[in-house]
Amino acid sequence: MQILFPNPFGAQPAPEKDIQALQAHIGFSESYADFLRTQNGFSVLTMEESADISAHIRPSPVQSEERYANLRVLNSFAAQDPYYDLESEQADFLLADWFLNIGSDPAGNPFVEVLHGRHKGKIGSLDHDLFAGAENRQEFLDEMELGHIAALSLAEQADALCDDSLGLIWFHARDMSAFTAHCIYCDETFWGFVVDEPGI
Repeated sequence: MQILFPNPFGAQPAPEKDIQALQAHIGFSESYADFLRTQNGFSVLTMEESADISAHIRPSPVQSEERYANLRVLNSFAAQDPYYDLESEQADFLLADWFLNIGSDPAGNPFVEVLHGRHKGKIGSLDHDLFAGAENRQEFLDEMELGHIAALSLAEQADALCDDSLGLIWFHARDMSAFTAHCIYCDETFWGFVVDEPGI
């Protein structure tokens, strides 16, 4: 079944002035700012525990398969749980210079919005195994044989990290609006998964 947005399975919308301040600080898209205004996070578990989800789903023949990314949660602004709090997750995120950490799958692979470069605003998920062992950004770049990009602009660095040959990012949607409109599903056991937007 496809999950419809907005729905009540996130947090209360954040105050507009706080969204604007965070957007100015981090540089995320207006599409993502709209998500914080209208939805502010999403939890498959919260949905599972709800008494009635009928108004927030659309029946779909699409079933969870290995070719789809899994989804557990989309982070909230000012969340009570620090593990799902947008600011806390971003502050601790090794790749925060290039990506906004917007959520995660059950294995800890983050969903992100690209902050710079030609893919700016796109939504994807990162392979956590490629950076989990790095102590800092430079160690990560060296391990990925990208130490030479440290002198480049953030846009050029982001483009290098998003190169298909690197295998770091899997793109799902052109922006957050498309991601919530077309990509988020769960099965009858409430296993969340992501279907890529056509043509992404």
